[in-house]
Amino acid sequence: MDYEHHDVVMFPGWRKELEAKSFDAVKHKNYEEALIHIEQLESFNEASNDILTAKVICFIELSRYDEAIMLCRKLMREDDDHYFKYLHIYLSILFQTSQYSEVVDLLDEIKETSSLPVEYEESFEQLYDMSKQFLENATDQESEEHMNHFLDSLENGNFQEQWKLLSYHRKFPIQPYLDQLIPYLSDTHLNPVIKTGILQWCMDEDIDQGIEVEKFDETDWFTPSKLPDVLDTRFAQDVLSELEEVEQDDPTLFQFTKQVLYRFLYIKFPFTPPESLTHTVADAVIALAKSYLQLDQTDWSSYIPEELATWMKEIERLEKVYFSQIED
Repeated sequence: MDYEHHDVVMFPGWRKELEAKSFDAVKHKNYEEALIHIEQLESFNEASNDILTAKVICFIELSRYDEAIMLCRKLMREDDDHYFKYLHIYLSILFQTSQYSEVVDLLDEIKETSSLPVEYEESFEQLYDMSKQFLENATDQESEEHMNHFLDSLENGNFQEQWKLLSYHRKFPIQPYLDQLIPYLSDTHLNPVIKTGILQWCMDEDIDQGIEVEKFDETDWFTPSKLPDVLDTRFAQDVLSELEEVEQDDPTLFQFTKQVLYRFLYIKFPFTPPESLTHTVADAVIALAKSYLQLDQTDWSSYIPEELATWMKEIERLEKVYFSQIED
């Protein structure tokens, strides 16, 4: 966000007055007026957590859902203390705009990589169950139309469209489309994130046949029904063992580090780095997690070993590939 008054101080009385006007306008459903006051606070970098939450509410009430989603994503990235609060709002917007598969997929990932605060468990579970119910009630005709669209998108290379359609179809049996989908797993042009999603779909359906998979110039045959989950591979478990001390000392940092590891291995799945790199990758994901959380301002590049620096850059590069699925 661009602030207009970098060197001008907003007096506390004025700030409190604008905050009061913002909340009063929201209370009386004058959302456009509220946004004027909120943006004035933002121009002085004086927008509190509650004010930014009010801004999201204004966007939602004005049906400006894309702006609400973008703001939620930004706040989820930048405000770790209120991450689950903004996540709850974000999921609610997705549900309200009928993006049920995104709700289910995001909550599945969170369940696998994080521990939910108790106060959010019930509401998240309700959103999850209702979203799954809506997906399961989709008609066969709708499924067929979406599947044809998905297959077309695999050819056209629109990644975000591919991801949305894949997320939708993973709630249905893969068998009718298996022969059409298998060749894409060895297609060197297909995004590796999409390949992992298709492979996990095969795993969910216990597909018991060898399938050729290509990723990052590496090719091998795998039987989906025999593959472990991303964080259950031997390499992942060895890295997590290396992180046990972090888990004991700083559970929040551990959860964030675990998410960085998950995203890295998700993109490479079912391939994993050699066991000899366990310690290096563990150090790399810790360093990146600290960097993302701004817990360490050290200039790592000035003295860290070359191998560690190389893996940090590689993991960060693949992080961008992973997050490209939700970028606008």
